[in-house]
Amino acid sequence: MDDLSPVQFWIRRTGFIALGALFLVQALIPLDLTANRIPGPDVMYCVTMAYIVRRPEFAPLWAIFGVFFLRDVLTMAPLGIWTLLILASTELVRANLQAFREYFFGLEWLWITAIYGAMLLVQQITLSTTLSFTPNFVDLLLQFLFTAALYPVIVAAMKYGFRIDRPAAGKTDARGHML
Repeated sequence: MDDLSPVQFWIRRTGFIALGALFLVQALIPLDLTANRIPGPDVMYCVTMAYIVRRPEFAPLWAIFGVFFLRDVLTMAPLGIWTLLILASTELVRANLQAFREYFFGLEWLWITAIYGAMLLVQQITLSTTLSFTPNFVDLLLQFLFTAALYPVIVAAMKYGFRIDRPAAGKTDARGHML
């Protein structure tokens, strides 16, 4: 897996963008027209963080920006707030990638969940200070819990379904760069 050809590399990178498009279309299709719908998990956040911890070269900054900014535009969310928070959190994880790779899965899950909670809190504070509409606390709490519960499922799907796992310590790619 560490010796990927350029075609395989771009297929995996395109896979991230395709997953983003798939979950964006899923978010746009109205599956339930009732007003009191329970908020679902942020699947693309889980996919993005799983990619970043396991193989960050498959999810470059420009792809993350494109997927999440397009999601903000098409879902009519406050433009750029969530995109900025996603970019900041992915770069935080990239900067501490060695530590994340040394963690056992429970600690990784805790950190990814804590980062998501901090992102929701910063978004709420930002929206409140600009006097914008803010979701109620129960909806945010449910979204937080569902997203936290979904992360292990996404990681298992990536590991066993797509064969994308953490590289072993000391592994290098074809160009000699540490993975």
